[in-house]
Amino acid sequence: MFLKSALSFAKLEYRALRFYPSNFALAVVQSFVTVGIWFFVSLFLKDYAAASLSEYGGDFISYMVIGVVFFQNSSTILTLPYQSLNTAFWDKRLEIYNSSYYGIWAFISGRFIWNFFYQLIIQIGVMAAAVFFAGVKINAALPVFPLILYYLCFVFTCLGLGLIGSSTFFNLEVKQGREPFTWAVDILARIFSGIYYPLAILPIGIRFVSRIVPHTYALEGLRLIMMEGYGLGNSIVRNDLFVMLGFAVFSMLLGIIALRRALDRACKGNGVGMVV
Repeated sequence: MFLKSALSFAKLEYRALRFYPSNFALAVVQSFVTVGIWFFVSLFLKDYAAASLSEYGGDFISYMVIGVVFFQNSSTILTLPYQSLNTAFWDKRLEIYNSSYYGIWAFISGRFIWNFFYQLIIQIGVMAAAVFFAGVKINAALPVFPLILYYLCFVFTCLGLGLIGSSTFFNLEVKQGREPFTWAVDILARIFSGIYYPLAILPIGIRFVSRIVPHTYALEGLRLIMMEGYGLGNSIVRNDLFVMLGFAVFSMLLGIIALRRALDRACKGNGVGMVV
C-alpha cells in the first residue's frame, strides 16, 4: 500500500509534466547548456590539466563532462525532500498528507521515484550527445553492474542527506529559500570533490576535506568505470564502492530518523501545516 501511495504521487508529477511539457524542454536545454559551458572550459584547459589526470588517461574533457552530468543529477536529488515539503506547505497540502496513514513519506517517495527516472532520462540523453558530438570517450568495455551500483549508492546517499536537510524545515523553521545543511553539502562538493578540477591541484593542507565528502568517492569510481573500464577487480573502485555503500546506508538511516523526529516535534507544537 505504501508503494501504491508513492506511485500515485509519482503519477501526479507525470500528469503535471503533460500539462506543462515546456518544463521538460527547458530542463533538457538547461542540462545541455550547463554541460556545454564546462565542456568549452575543459577544451581551454585540457592541455594544462592532462598532467594531473594520469589515472584517467589524461582525458580532461571526459573527466569534466562526466563529473558535471552526475553532479547535476545529485544536486536535484539532494534538494528534493526539502523542496517537496516546501511545495506542499505553501500549497496548504502538508497537513492533509500528514493526516493520512502513509502521508508525507509517500509524498516524498513518490516525488523521488519520479525525479529519479526523469533525471535519468535527461542524464542519458546528455551523455549520449556528449559521446557522439563532443568527443567524450566512454570505455568500450564498460562494466555495467559496478556502474549501476555506484549510481544507486550515490543517489541514495544524496537522498539521505536531503532527508537530513529537510528536517530543518521544522526544527529551524526554514520555510523559504535554501536550507543550510544541503547548502553546506553542495558547497563542499563543488570545492572538494573534484567535479571541475583534479584534486591533485588542491593545497595539501586541505585535501583531507575531500575524504569526508561522499561525492569524491562517487565521482572517482564513476570516472574510473566509465573512462578506464575498471570493474570491482580494481582496488580503488572496490574500496570506493564500500565507502559509498556506507554513506548510503548511514545517511538514509540518519535522514529517516531526523525527519521523523522533526515531524513528531512539529505535531506536538503548532502542527506541520500552515496556520490559517
